[in-house]
Amino acid sequence: MVLKRNVEGVLWALSIGSLFLAALTSSRPLLLALALVWFASGVTVIPLHFYRAWRKWPKVPNRRQYALWVGFETLATATLIVLGVCLVLSK
Repeated sequence: MVLKRNVEGVLWALSIGSLFLAALTSSRPLLLALALVWFASGVTVIPLHFYRAWRKWPKVPNRRQYALWVGFETLATATLIVLGVCLVLSK
């Protein structure tokens, strides 16, 4: 279980770190590589995060509050992803 948490932490660090590095560079090949790292880590870590959160739901003592929070978190993330895709496609 500790290894799984470490993998998720590394993926979050890769995702966020690649965005910070992209803001510091103007090299097109490096930007492409960072975009690929960001996309691959983001596509992996976001569903993994929600999968683990929803799997934990039956085990928490305050299930109603936990379900409301994780549901809100899931809905907000899905909304941001859809809005981001719409912004990219509208250009």
